[in-house]
Amino acid sequence: MVRPVSQFCCGCSLVFGVYFILGLNLVMNLFTLGTTTSNIILKIPTFGYSASLAQQTVNAAVCLLGIPFIIGGIFGVYYRLETNLRLYLVYRVLAFILDCGYILMFFVVQDMCHAMPSAMQQHGSAFACGFMRITAFTSVILVLVVETYCIFVVWSLCEDLKAGGCGLGLPELMRSAHNKLRYGAAQYEDEGCYGAGNAFPVAYGAAAAPGIGGGTKLFKGSFHETAFPPTKSQA
Repeated sequence: MVRPVSQFCCGCSLVFGVYFILGLNLVMNLFTLGTTTSNIILKIPTFGYSASLAQQTVNAAVCLLGIPFIIGGIFGVYYRLETNLRLYLVYRVLAFILDCGYILMFFVVQDMCHAMPSAMQQHGSAFACGFMRITAFTSVILVLVVETYCIFVVWSLCEDLKAGGCGLGLPELMRSAHNKLRYGAAQYEDEGCYGAGNAFPVAYGAAAAPGIGGGTKLFKGSFHETAFPPTKSQA
């Protein structure tokens, strides 16, 4: 059984890590939407202009679809809502599968050696082709490892929220206790010391309450002194 991680990047908290992942994903989606709009609608060549029209459209659609999930994930982390973060996790996994499909098609269909400049093809084309292939393969493996780690961090926080009842354990309890103490102190100030500020008459001889007014008859019998210090009994 896979155990969730307790830290992000060997020192940071999971909450900070998921916030960082969500923010980075939001920036990437907005960047993709901006470049696609510039390439297709405004006809201004920018990053990714060489890609096909269908590929750019699909990328923009996936990024546009992911913005509500990212915002929902941010609210999920802030308000400790496991369901919101789970929905973002599902979106992130689907996007990862789509990225793997793109990478597989790129290596199977296209040949990187045909995209080399003519100068490199004339002088040492075999070495340049091998170097480009190795560099591209290493870069793809690195990107997939980082993306897999980000998915694992988000899943770990989901499991943490699930195990902690949508809380963060002891820090959440400490915050609740602090709020309880603040509420109790405010209520204590409103009511006064031992009911001294209460609008109703105090009849139990509190420290700040006035005296009861001498003795009180019990069962129509003799007087029973309840005030302190005792007052002179009146027959």
